[in-house]
Amino acid sequence: MSWFETSLMARKGVAGGQARSEHRIDEARQGKYHYVYGPYVDPILHVEPGAVLEIETHDAFEGALATEQCVPSEKLNFPFLNPQNGPIYIEGAEKGDCLAVYIKKIVPRGPQPCGTTAMINGFGGLVGTADTAILNAPLPERVKR
Repeated sequence: MSWFETSLMARKGVAGGQARSEHRIDEARQGKYHYVYGPYVDPILHVEPGAVLEIETHDAFEGALATEQCVPSEKLNFPFLNPQNGPIYIEGAEKGDCLAVYIKKIVPRGPQPCGTTAMINGFGGLVGTADTAILNAPLPERVKR
C-alpha cells in the first residue's frame, strides 16, 4: 500500500483520492500569465474535485536569464517575476476549505531544463532591509544555471 492510499486526501477528500477527469493547460490556453495570487483574475478552467491536470509554465524569470553572464537587474522586469498559471476553479470548493494537491511529476523543459537561480540586488531572502539587517555588505548579482 502506498502513502497516497493511506493519506488524508485519499481517505477523507471529496474525490476519495480518485482521478476523475484530465485537463491540459499549455501556454496557448493559459494566455496571459499573472503575478499575484488571489481573487483578482477570472479562472481559465473549471474542474471537479479529483481532476488530473498537466500544466505547462515558464520558469521564474521567463527565460530572461539565458546565460550566467546576465546581470539580473538589467534583464528582469520587476516586480513581474515568477509567472503564475491559472487560476483554476475547483467546483464545490468554498472559502475556508483546504485543497489537497498531489504532484505526480515535474518535467523540466526548454534549452536549459536544469534550472536557474540568481542573487539579485535588493531582492530575495539574503537581502538586508530596514527591519532585517545583515552583517555583511550586499552580495554581488550572480546567475547560476
